[in-house]
Order: sequence, then C-alpha cells, then structure tokens
Amino acid sequence: MSDLIITHSLLKTFMRCPREALYKYQDLITPRKKTSQPLERGTWFHALLEAKYKDMGGLETEGVAAEHKRMVDEFGELMDDEREELGDLPNEMKRLYNSYQWHYRKDESWTIHEVEMKVEAELPNGMQYQGKIDMMVENEWGLFAVDHKTHKRLPSMDFRYRDKQSILYIWALRQCGIPVEGFIWNYVVPTAPAPLKFTKGSKNVPRRLYAKQPITDYPTALRGIKAEGMDPGDPAIRAILDPLKVVRYDPDSVQSSPVFRRDILEKHDDMIERTVLEATHTAERFANYAWENRDEVERVNDRSCDWCSYRFICIAELIGSNPDNVRRQMYKDANPLAYYEEKERKG
Repeated sequence: MSDLIITHSLLKTFMRCPREALYKYQDLITPRKKTSQPLERGTWFHALLEAKYKDMGGLETEGVAAEHKRMVDEFGELMDDEREELGDLPNEMKRLYNSYQWHYRKDESWTIHEVEMKVEAELPNGMQYQGKIDMMVENEWGLFAVDHKTHKRLPSMDFRYRDKQSILYIWALRQCGIPVEGFIWNYVVPTAPAPLKFTKGSKNVPRRLYAKQPITDYPTALRGIKAEGMDPGDPAIRAILDPLKVVRYDPDSVQSSPVFRRDILEKHDDMIERTVLEATHTAERFANYAWENRDEVERVNDRSCDWCSYRFICIAELIGSNPDNVRRQMYKDANPLAYYEEKERKG
C-alpha cells in the first residue's frame, strides 16, 4: 500500500460500505452502463461549465459550442431506448446553460485562475491525499475553491458545514501555499427552465395562461411568449415576467432562484485540523483492512443499496452464485484515479 493515493471518494466509499470499496478500489471495476438521467444531466452540464470557464481563464479550449456538439454526438450514439429514457437533453442542456449565463451575468466579477485543478498534500501519517477542484477563482473577497454540484434538491446549510470534501480541499490548497479564503458551492438543479404554458384557445375563447406553470426564468419565459405569438405587455403575462426579471444573482441579496445557488463558507482552523485527523484515521483503516478475506468484507444493507452500482455482483456473491458471469456482463475494468489524472494542455 506504499503507493496508495487517498481521495475523498475513496474515504467516502469506504465509510459508507466496505463492500462497495472492495469492488471499486480493490477489484478496480465499474459498471458498463451509466445512462441514468441525473448522472447524464450532471455530466453534460459540468462539461459545458468546464469549457466556459476555461475560455474565461484564457486556457486552451474548444469552447462551449464545440463541447455541446461533442455531447450531442455522444447522445446520438446511444440506443433508442436510452435516448428516450434520458429525454431531450441536447435542447434542455442548451436552455439550462443560457439561463445560467443570464442568471450570473456571465460571471464578469470572477477572475478565473485555474479550471480542473489537481491538488496534492501529505496527510499527517505520510499518506498522499489527492483531489481535483473544479475551479479556483478570485473575487472581491479573495481567493476561493469552487465546486460545481448538480442536485435535484439543493442541500441544507447543515450539510455544507459537515461537508468533509470542501474542508480537505481548503487544507490541501493551503498545504501547497495557496491562501484560499474558503469554498464556494456552485449548485445547479439540472432541469432546464421551461417556457410558460398556454391553453389552445378557440374562436370564441382567447388563449390564456395555465394556472400551474413549470419552473422558468425571465429569458426562457420571454422567448417562449414571443414564440407563441403572445403579447409580453399583457397584464397577466407581465404579472409573471416582472417578478422573474429580478430573480438574478446578486452577492448582496438573498438568492431566490429554484435552479441556481452559490453558497460561500469559510472553514476555521480547528475544524480543518479535526477533519484532517479523521481522514487520516479512515485512510489507515482502509490501508490495513483485510481485503484478502473476501467473504468477511462487510456489507452495509440499507436503502442506498437500491441505487448502488455494485448491487448485482454483491448479491451474486452473497447468495453463492457465480459472480464471474455478472462481472463480465455488467462491469468493466477501470482506474478510479483516472478522474484525478492531469490533462495535458496543448501549446
């Protein structure tokens, strides 16, 4: 284990379920099929944000449009049933990105220093900790690490206080001599704002707004109104548009968007010290675990098993059937550290 690299994902997986850690970090396998809607939405939008901020930071990139086209091409290579399950992601992700640009005023207040930045530091026991930070930015308050997070529901403040990943990233950056002030969670609910809905109407009954409307924002609603040939100045429409127009990011105001939110937290030194000691202890338990006694590796049986990627091979081994067939059909070899590998920049 002398070459063991400790990551937040490794620590979190091991603490959640040693059996899952066995498959991911000892057997080095990963599911072949990864086309769940939340995963694909998050992956797609994250790729667009990476291209956007590389452009802003002056780093070499093919641009957001090229990245979106690449994702559309990959989407087109999926099976028909997979595309049907995922929905109209090409148009939805485009709308979501345009809404993001409008909501954050194209992030003109941010200075982008790094995008997809790998950071390394030595834990107190000598083990190497490694992480990958989505961005490092500077604003009027100083230097901050940024992580893009896509969630169906935005997490609570309590969650952000307890979050270990942000603390370890701050610690690792400071160990490298980078004086970050704190951490910014760049939350996105990866469901694109939708146009307003109107009734069909008839010769004697004019078209009107449905009482129940989808989640939307000002530019999406305005574009949809014009596309429908409706009058943006109509009082009923103005009653919706006017409040939407002010739901836009302002660091000095309360955030009210149901889709976008940025939360900034500073972590004090004793909290960081306690978290590093905890991570070090977990890393040592992982390194010294008796993985060779395969049948003794614990399973944590709770509701999270229903969406665990390794539940099929786990059940096969539990009931004593041949797991090799399951492994060949449903899993492939993978390096869990591939995400943290440096990408060479051309030029």
